[in-house]
Amino acid sequence: MAEPRRAVESAPGGADFARDVVRCIVSLSDEGPAAGPLSLPFGLTAWMHRHGAGVSDTIDTLMSLRTALLVAAGLDAGSEPVPLRVADPVLFVLNLAVYLDGLVERAARVLGVSRGDAADAAVELLGSS
Repeated sequence: MAEPRRAVESAPGGADFARDVVRCIVSLSDEGPAAGPLSLPFGLTAWMHRHGAGVSDTIDTLMSLRTALLVAAGLDAGSEPVPLRVADPVLFVLNLAVYLDGLVERAARVLGVSRGDAADAAVELLGSS
């Protein structure tokens, strides 16, 4: 499995960006339908702008978070689906964020912790790699 930190190190904002993105995803998911259908795109856009990250940086960060969540929870990477890369990179970022939200849920269940704690474990792994 690829080292989770490699792509995050080169992204603007680095591990701080990864932490903010995954917390944004978890927070919006915790709000449920009340967050509204545009909350995720607006939330991600805000963090991307704040950290000076482009779409490519965000894709790299989300994929690194995926790897870190798998490692932190001890999930089998071979059994975990890999998000399908679509031609539109913006749509791919949104699909990755939705996928990552589900992965955070699965990791939390395996670890027996809250979704926020599972996300924090992945970010900590990124920061210590």
